[in-house]
Amino acid sequence: MNKNLPFIVIILVGISLFFLSLFNSFVWDDEEQVVNNTLVHSLENIPSFFTGSTFNTGGAGELGGIYYKPVMSVCFSIIYSIFGSGPFWFHFFQVTLHIVNSIFVFLLIRNLLQRLVKPSPYEMHISLGVSFLFLVHPINVETVVYISAMQDVLFFFFGMLSLLTILYKDYKIYHKFKNRLQIGEYWLSSLFLFISILSKETGFVFVGILLVYNLIYEKKFFGKFLKSVAVLLAVYSVLRLLIAKIPFHHDGGISPIMRVSVMERLQTIPQIVYFYLRTFLWPDKLAIAQHWTVNTVDWNSFYYPLLFVFAILILMILSGLILRKRNNSAFKAYVFFSLWFLGGLLLHLQIIPLDMTVADRWFYLPFVGLIGVIGVVIMEFVNLKSEWTRSLLGLGFGLFLIILSFKSLNRTLDWSTGLKLFSKDVAISGDSFDLQNNLGVELFRTGEYDEAKKHFTRSVEIAPYWWTNWNNLGAIVEREGKLKKAEEYYLTAINNGEYFLAYENYAMILIKQEKYDEAKMFLEENALLRFPYNERLNQAYLYIKSL
Repeated sequence: MNKNLPFIVIILVGISLFFLSLFNSFVWDDEEQVVNNTLVHSLENIPSFFTGSTFNTGGAGELGGIYYKPVMSVCFSIIYSIFGSGPFWFHFFQVTLHIVNSIFVFLLIRNLLQRLVKPSPYEMHISLGVSFLFLVHPINVETVVYISAMQDVLFFFFGMLSLLTILYKDYKIYHKFKNRLQIGEYWLSSLFLFISILSKETGFVFVGILLVYNLIYEKKFFGKFLKSVAVLLAVYSVLRLLIAKIPFHHDGGISPIMRVSVMERLQTIPQIVYFYLRTFLWPDKLAIAQHWTVNTVDWNSFYYPLLFVFAILILMILSGLILRKRNNSAFKAYVFFSLWFLGGLLLHLQIIPLDMTVADRWFYLPFVGLIGVIGVVIMEFVNLKSEWTRSLLGLGFGLFLIILSFKSLNRTLDWSTGLKLFSKDVAISGDSFDLQNNLGVELFRTGEYDEAKKHFTRSVEIAPYWWTNWNNLGAIVEREGKLKKAEEYYLTAINNGEYFLAYENYAMILIKQEKYDEAKMFLEENALLRFPYNERLNQAYLYIKSL
């Protein structure tokens, strides 16, 4: 096989699969992180991205949110400044990164398979096959086509660069690059790791991955790598904690998994693991927002998933023991990928609660550990079997990839507009408070007000403690002429959370009811103190003063 052929095939398949997604719209958080986020519309604001989070705050003067992902905001700003406000180039950049990440996965798995004691002529085919699984699997579609998930392809890209810098440190091209930068390979690796963590906090898992790699394959360099990582992590902590003032953990939250007890989160873990493994094997229930929890211990929600997970764990242990007896080099690679998979999964098991119970994009990193394990096992298996068995295995695997590709293509079409995505996903995750609200927004925009009201009402029923749904329900009843009720809903939204649109709408409805003194007091003593740069609030204040 031509040495460049795998890269060409990965690129061509990636372009073919995700080409239509380049014409998709901005969806959900894209609006508050890109479209309405004026700070990312100018390169001059790049320094401010390192002093806050990622979301538009409607005139508060800084980026808001509970996460620290400045590299993503930098990328948004660069794309917006160069190519303009359309979604095409954001999608193009993201699809390109996913294709490059798939090539990185191929290089990683092939590098480790080449180290096996028993060389095999099939290592190229196996490496290409499992990297195709990463490229085309439907569970990765969300990561590729959801612009607000750019953080995931970014942290993975730089994390893989960090790892490949160590794996390929003996290559001549790499030495020329390193010498030009006048930097040691472990400092360069740590620099990429630092950028990965600045892209998304999940980049911390790559710290563990690199430490495990050095312990298994490069023990003599372990101390050197640890020293370089410690320095850059200290810099990250200063940036995040002292400059941006964003803690590593946040109490409370609006998602159900954040609001249940520790015991309920723990008993949800088997179902979470089962969800990811089942979706890996057959991705038939993908949805953008899933907020279920396991509140009662029964067969379907707890015991069955627990037995399934235990069965997979026992299978992994037995496979490892067999490999240890047969091929120590294969056993090393197997342990490395197993720890990668478990480490990537551990971060998303809700031990520290997150803003959803499960999310397709959260499996992007552990996915590689899982296919790495599969690749090592297949490598040993094909060496034992006849040519006929190998052909049958290849045919079955190829058919599986084709089926997954068509499912992925269909899923990319779901993401073409918010209305199409939310309409389809609400059938799978109907008790998702934010999905109900989002569908209501899209219906409102198309003039289907009665249908929109049903979904806003359902969102409020599920999450009466939220603010966005109350604000949107207020907009509906205001349109119906129920101004007093709308005022009540807007005020509820304000009391639930500092949502700038609720402040705008509350001020406007006071003016609409000619409650000028009340509106003036609200603006002076509350709204403009929180959102001093909000154009709509300032215009309302000037209007009242002119009366």
